[in-house]
Amino acid sequence: MERRTVLGRVKSPPVSFFFATAVALVTWVALADTGTMATMLSITLFCIILWVLTPVPPAFTGILGIGLIAVTFSTDLALTGFQEPATWLIGFGLLMGEATRRSGLANWAGSWMTSRSISPEVRSDPTRAYRRLLLVLSLGAHALALLVPSSLVRILVLAPILKETGSLFDSRQARVGIYLGPLFATFYGSPGILTADLPNIILTGFAQSIAGQQITWTEWALHMYPVMGILRVLLVIAVTYYLFRPETNSGFELPDTDGGTAGETEKRMLLILLVGAVVWATDFVHGFHPVVGALVVVVLAFLPSVGVVDFREVGGETDYSILFFIAAVFAIGDGLSQTGFSDGASTYLLELIPTDAPLAIIFACIFFITLALTFVMEGLAVASVLTPVLIPYAEAAGLPLTPVLMSEVVALSSYFFPYQSAVLIVMLAEGDVETKELITTTIACSLATIAFLLPLQFAVFSLLY
Repeated sequence: MERRTVLGRVKSPPVSFFFATAVALVTWVALADTGTMATMLSITLFCIILWVLTPVPPAFTGILGIGLIAVTFSTDLALTGFQEPATWLIGFGLLMGEATRRSGLANWAGSWMTSRSISPEVRSDPTRAYRRLLLVLSLGAHALALLVPSSLVRILVLAPILKETGSLFDSRQARVGIYLGPLFATFYGSPGILTADLPNIILTGFAQSIAGQQITWTEWALHMYPVMGILRVLLVIAVTYYLFRPETNSGFELPDTDGGTAGETEKRMLLILLVGAVVWATDFVHGFHPVVGALVVVVLAFLPSVGVVDFREVGGETDYSILFFIAAVFAIGDGLSQTGFSDGASTYLLELIPTDAPLAIIFACIFFITLALTFVMEGLAVASVLTPVLIPYAEAAGLPLTPVLMSEVVALSSYFFPYQSAVLIVMLAEGDVETKELITTTIACSLATIAFLLPLQFAVFSLLY
């Protein structure tokens, strides 16, 4: 039977594995004289092809990659990803998301914001009500990025709330806008906050493991949040409102509820999340890795008599297999660096990018190289392959590492099609939206970012360095 996904028709698993294996073998034979580098590059291409074609879940491909590295190199290199703080930050982030859902805080927050966004004089005007809800829910979804360090987790938390809120409108346009606007706000605004998305965490993990440089939470916010945080969120809201608006004769009905008062469980969960946010925001004082803040939240949220969830009930809807995907990403990155591939590729990049050009031009080149790669592989796979190249390139060219990696992050949040990001696929799967509607919004937000915000962000980098 032919297998279908949101991408359309895809190759069957046997064909995909044959193709990936053939490419890996050809690469290994062609580069046999380079020794271990050929082997590592073959494993990398094998995993990338499977991540692109997805004949099996990405996490399973990660397990295959870890196994191949263990057999051909060493178990130490294969398991190095599990030693990275970034891997455990993602794991703890998944636990935080589950605790937030189970505590009821997510549902209460959505009801509270909705009831307080619509004043009596607005209830009779669907367009004004829609505009008000779109703005408030989008800003609230963006604020959630301060508390939940994973776009994927936030999408899973917010999607049911937004679907329910959108059902208040008779207009499909309004329902789609209420659903996509806040989700894109929390996703597209994530580059502005270090702990808000996986690429940010992975890139800073590589900076620490390869270059020995730690980028703090506050340093990241200073560089990125003004433009790629709040300004980008406002841009997403404007694009969504332009694309999806209720018809003038459409209906709108708000239930007679004031949102209620948060219960004891919801209040405790909110307080616990705020404790974690304080730990992240004060890293310039104590120097702790962001994983410490997430660990504090998890410990408090699941602590008997103090927390809000029984740790024995962990599981449910959360997919923890993504940790194998992330671990494989780190193992591949370290393997490419150890075998010399990163150095060779960085030399090639030096020939492509005019190193004597203004910093803004160099950052733009990095952005578009990264963006081009996202068309052939998932964003996290791009991070695993490109980041170990960019770090030695920046060091060799004497470029400041922080804005170089941040330019890559901006590109890794500028997608065009669902297959480029697991987050976009989840948006499509969780909501009652058509593929065309999602693609239209994604392309519009990305093009608007490139046209209006990218020059401004590079100007900020140039002023700071």
